[in-house]
Amino acid sequence: MRYGIILLICLVGLFNTQAQEITRNDSIDNKPRLVFDINNHNFFDNREVRSPYQRSQTLFGSQLGAEAGIQFGSSTVMAGMQVIKDFGAQGLAVQDFTLYYDYKQGNFSGAFGAFPRKRLRRELPDIFLYDSLRYYSPTLHGALIQYTNDHGHAELYCNWISKQGVGQREIFEIVSDGRFGHRGYYIGWNAQLLHYSVPRPAAGLKVYDKLMLNPHLGMERNNFGWFDAFSIEGGLMLSFNRDRRDMVWHSPMGFMGDLRLSKWRFELRNRIYAGNPQYTHYEEFGASLFRGDPYYRSSLYNRTDVCFYLLNKSYVKCYVGASFHYTEGSLDNSQQIILRLTPDTNLLKDIF
Repeated sequence: MRYGIILLICLVGLFNTQAQEITRNDSIDNKPRLVFDINNHNFFDNREVRSPYQRSQTLFGSQLGAEAGIQFGSSTVMAGMQVIKDFGAQGLAVQDFTLYYDYKQGNFSGAFGAFPRKRLRRELPDIFLYDSLRYYSPTLHGALIQYTNDHGHAELYCNWISKQGVGQREIFEIVSDGRFGHRGYYIGWNAQLLHYSVPRPAAGLKVYDKLMLNPHLGMERNNFGWFDAFSIEGGLMLSFNRDRRDMVWHSPMGFMGDLRLSKWRFELRNRIYAGNPQYTHYEEFGASLFRGDPYYRSSLYNRTDVCFYLLNKSYVKCYVGASFHYTEGSLDNSQQIILRLTPDTNLLKDIF
């Protein structure tokens, strides 16, 4: 828990420093404005697979997020709701509120409170975060600080996943993500520290520590030969896992590669992992501790995605896709239809 408290103190200190800078900047317009935001994510993800690493299932539903708030200068206070409807089921699968302070000024930005996951610059790779969690966990609870310049970005956030209680573990993650480059070449990283504490009463259980690191190098180009866009990156995948019952560190590691090609409305992506099986103790703790794709429990995993965009605008994207999952001795496939609507809804400006 002390890691999360230290991070929150640091983030609050950064916000305070930037707020003082705003006060000294007389050019900022402090006239309050009413703003709102809405987004809709519809998903059909058919995963009828036979792999021993994966559970066969079909995810079919819709997520709606709506928020309203007051913006004054570089600061905004927002409140809203995120709901998810599973088709074929009664009621709502997820119902969560958002309530947060949002800050943007110069190269720095951030948020404090319960804020939408889409506030992040980019999502973690699926070895860190399973795509089903992106469907069903649209809200982060904690604090976020971001830095952006002409060469890239860096962000750091704390997400409080579960509050300690009777029969309920305290779980939070501290995540860092960034990428900086020049002339199409870049260096980047993903890092996640997950603290998996004990419930009350502990009943003989112990804390579990998990750290994952993915430093990588890459290149990206537009209008690269025959392709409209091309990118390739590779790096190490390092994990450090410790169950405090025996205090033994387990350190699986391997190589991660990612290739993307696009032409017109088609996109091809291939991801590969080769190395030690990840997610030590997965059979005991499952997805509550290891939040990435279970396929990475294999020493070799290759995923190929082929997508066709029916709509590809800044405010609406819709694609159909097929994914092919290869692990040692197994080849599975899954199919997706995804529709995301993210309109520019800052329409109620200058009301006051």
